[in-house]
Amino acid sequence: MLWALRMISHDEIACSHAVATIKYKNKHREDYCSAYYSNKNFQDTYAISIEPLPCESTWNIPSHILEEELLPPITRKQPGRPPSNDRKKGFNKGKYKRSKVTCSKCGTSGHNKKTCPKFAYQT
Repeated sequence: MLWALRMISHDEIACSHAVATIKYKNKHREDYCSAYYSNKNFQDTYAISIEPLPCESTWNIPSHILEEELLPPITRKQPGRPPSNDRKKGFNKGKYKRSKVTCSKCGTSGHNKKTCPKFAYQT
């Protein structure tokens, strides 16, 4: 029970272990929670109605705020391996060119000696 009560003091609401212990001891769990979580405080919070904002065109914004230029936040380089420049520009756009295959038997390009049509192995 002591461990469960220590957990209550951390966030002021009973966890499931604490509730089970409190129930076992025949106590009220409301006595072990903060008054912040009570029904009365919840109802008092929303007792006053919250008015919606008027249309954006009717807002009265001072001129010094309208003239202020907003800049993006300053970012720091993230840790880890930097991304490759190839991926940024496009996937291998003309970076690598294939060499022409030339047959060593007949000398023509477009195939190798294994797939040469002139000297095909006949069975």
